[in-house]
Amino acid sequence: MKREPEPWERSLRDGLDAVAGAVDGEQPPDLGALIMLVDDVQRAQRLELRRDLRRFVAVAALILFGWLWAWLQFPAYFLVAQGLLAAALAAGAALAQAAGRRVSHE
Repeated sequence: MKREPEPWERSLRDGLDAVAGAVDGEQPPDLGALIMLVDDVQRAQRLELRRDLRRFVAVAALILFGWLWAWLQFPAYFLVAQGLLAAALAAGAALAQAAGRRVSHE
């Protein structure tokens, strides 16, 4: 004894059949084209990585050479600047932690 499907079951089955029909008509992409696409994307990513790495090394070298130059040319001023920077960073970290605590308790 076969029962009549509910209206929602019929609607669901019709929707699934429509989706399955659309998927059945699709063809898988050509493997050679996919391999070429992957190679192109990887090549572009390698070029971007090398460019970013060159920029990073250049900026890091500039900062380190500037730090070394300041240390050797003006040792007293350099030590004072380092102390002030450390104090400012500690104060900023303390304020950020206090603000975080205040937000979490509200």
